[in-house]
Amino acid sequence: MRRRRFRLSEQAADDLTEIYDYIARTNPKAAERVLNAIEAKIRSVAALGLTGASRDDMSPDLRAVFFRNHLIYFRVTASHLLVLRILHGRQDITSEDFPESEI
Repeated sequence: MRRRRFRLSEQAADDLTEIYDYIARTNPKAAERVLNAIEAKIRSVAALGLTGASRDDMSPDLRAVFFRNHLIYFRVTASHLLVLRILHGRQDITSEDFPESEI
């Protein structure tokens, strides 16, 4: 079986930047560790394939996996895992947080 690659949407890349900036204000080294840990989790999810909880209530074929204080929202294809958002678990979200243009 071919290893699935991952790709970040523009919004997911922006989410990572915001996470980094927030943590780096007080501890840049911790911010780097958190980003590395999130990337490792995404790679792990990509290797596993169809995992996480279905979030069809938000958007078709949307899945989410909890990691530390964040939820990683993604879709899976045969060759890729597309990360749509990386949001804090306490954030209120709606289907509008997952625009069709990112699919």
